Amino acid sequence: MIDLQPGNSIVPLLRCDVCIVGSGPAGATLARELSGSGLSIVLLESGGTTRQAENDALNDIDNVGRPRASDQWSVRNRILGGSSHTWGGRCGPFDAIDFEHREWVDHSGWPIAMKELDPYLERSAVHLGLAVGTGYSNDRFWGISGRPAPKEEFRANLLLPFFWQFSRDDAESYPFEYMRFGRHIVKRLGSNVTTVIGATALRLLVDDTRSKVGGLEFATGDGRTHTLAAGSVVLCAGGIENARLLLNSHEPGRPALGNDRDQVGRYLMDHLRGPAAFISVPGSAALQRRLGRYNVQGRFFRAGLRLSPAVQREERLLNCAAWLGETLAPDDPWDAMRRLAARKPKLPDDLVDVARNIPLMVRGAVDYFVARNGLPRKLRELTLECMCEQMPDADSRVTLSDRRDRHGMPLPKIDWRSHPAEARTMHRMAELVASEFSRLNFPTAVLADWVRDKAPIPTSFVDVAHPTGTTRMSSDPANGVVDVDCQVHGVEGLYVSGSSVFPTAGHCNPTQMIVAMAIRLADHVREKAQRPLVLEMMARVG
Repeated sequence: MIDLQPGNSIVPLLRCDVCIVGSGPAGATLARELSGSGLSIVLLESGGTTRQAENDALNDIDNVGRPRASDQWSVRNRILGGSSHTWGGRCGPFDAIDFEHREWVDHSGWPIAMKELDPYLERSAVHLGLAVGTGYSNDRFWGISGRPAPKEEFRANLLLPFFWQFSRDDAESYPFEYMRFGRHIVKRLGSNVTTVIGATALRLLVDDTRSKVGGLEFATGDGRTHTLAAGSVVLCAGGIENARLLLNSHEPGRPALGNDRDQVGRYLMDHLRGPAAFISVPGSAALQRRLGRYNVQGRFFRAGLRLSPAVQREERLLNCAAWLGETLAPDDPWDAMRRLAARKPKLPDDLVDVARNIPLMVRGAVDYFVARNGLPRKLRELTLECMCEQMPDADSRVTLSDRRDRHGMPLPKIDWRSHPAEARTMHRMAELVASEFSRLNFPTAVLADWVRDKAPIPTSFVDVAHPTGTTRMSSDPANGVVDVDCQVHGVEGLYVSGSSVFPTAGHCNPTQMIVAMAIRLADHVREKAQRPLVLEMMARVG
């Protein structure tokens, strides 16, 4: 690994076959898939191996739209491993309906079908530390987990089961650590991959016709600018930075790269997420077991619900999911046990919390080792958490601000918007879940005031680190930025990977989809690089 932080000598980087910008889930996956390919790969990361204030400052934004997370570190990490550093580990695939053109969802429809991604979702398991890569998110979960399906089920024409799987990094000593892509990245990459930290991409370089990428410019911490020539460049810097880099790659009087049709930065989506109902903790044990955590092959799964395609079509709703949110009691013992196991206790409080809750911990051990469920937590409050797809909107977008960072690069100006359809969908999701809880004799779900009053989504529902759509995939350059192979329209060798290429956001956390799409792109890049060699060999044989 080459460290280009201030004070260290500059190792000249002259040329590579493929430059990958960003070391988060997309970039790390691409680098790992291309290891041993015979291609020379440079993986550029703006941050270092630890969090640094000067790198955090490079993530500043100029927000002019809906309120966003005030602490950018909570949603964007400029560090080796990218935003997996603060990722909650939750994985799941999109639904088939997410890929369809839905006439009630503006600009919906992917140029690929869900079934095309199944092989890549399966291959994503090794990158994310999953028990299985596909087939676990619906009622097939019961067969995979070796459990009988519940006798009383939610009505399938309204609500369907959904299961999220949590990643696990087996290389970590603590057994429930989520995959942090930066911690072991160097030893997981082949000798053909050079990882460079402290290198901030500034703009992309193309040939005179602007039809072929030639490399990029990057800055080091000392303020100096350098050039790296590359046969291909893959932007894996996240939904905000991917658009920012393309928009900053322009010449006077000419549009930015990929922006001939004014599409770069548009259709910014995230997920609106927050409590839509409240449930009493006493008497909720059966509900917590049904919509709780499950232990399958040493991996945790969480059960929840999603809107059925039938009700989405009938009532013209967006996609939406719900699960039980837990507010832990101050003396919940499991966090204390985790700190004790890590030899970082808060004494004497942790010992007191453990001693006070021995019956809960005994029950937890039985649940985990015998019933193979998740560890029960001591709760103060239960909520019904909803997470909703957003309506694609061309005016919800990332542009460039007049303000600049220390490298002279314009900050991203973010105009993130929400829409009545999202509030209506979340209202209906909460109402359906509350009604089904009542029908199945689960505890009453008391609707939040904003749901009961049919009010807009509260401004406290901010972005949740899922920026999507700003370099969307489309077969037609007039409607998107990248083609079905994730190559920028009209610019050979320039690719984008990550949720910024998703035309719609679905209801689900995007990380597994990001990794699957990165694997798919790696196959394409490898095949394209090998194609001239195959043609040459055929010509020689001929």
